[in-house]
Amino acid sequence: MISYIKGTVNSISEGFVILECSGIGYKINMPASSLYKLSQGDVEVCIYTYMAVKEDDVSLYGFMTTQERSMFEMLLTVSGIGPKGAMGILSSISVDELKLAIAAEDSKLIAAAKGVGTKTAQKIVLELKGKFDKEVLTAVGGGETGTGATPIGKAQSEAIDVLEALGFSRSAAVKAINSIADQEGRDSSGLVSEALKVIE
Repeated sequence: MISYIKGTVNSISEGFVILECSGIGYKINMPASSLYKLSQGDVEVCIYTYMAVKEDDVSLYGFMTTQERSMFEMLLTVSGIGPKGAMGILSSISVDELKLAIAAEDSKLIAAAKGVGTKTAQKIVLELKGKFDKEVLTAVGGGETGTGATPIGKAQSEAIDVLEALGFSRSAAVKAINSIADQEGRDSSGLVSEALKVIE
């Protein structure tokens, strides 16, 4: 397996890049989120790769980070998800958002990705939710402005349920609750009020 390739970008097309390394041009399929970070020129870049081998095809899939590649490989373990499907998901949803959606069992967010139906999204949640510990709801949900809050308790859980009932996605609700700075002693109503000020 080719773990990564360092080279210069020869050309960028929809869905893939041609990376030149030692006089060889490698066609590497990449999610849109990664392609946007590339630019043509003489600057050397490192693309982390996954090689998919079939009877009639050998393809390279590339990512800007090892975390993105790891999520891609995890998606491939879900029955019915192939490389193209996994790429479509990662083109629509960031790794952190996907982790949060899976941990929060928010299949609606995943189903919004291109080429992913409701049943497939539910299957992803069902088969991968055990891969993440409960801390991901806080660590990822809090984002860069997160406060390192303790794992979700009763008041937080009730507040998330209320926000969901108001029409917000579970992932957005978890993220909003985790962004609240001082949660100690607050009941679910207070948390909902604060969350409504920041929820997207």
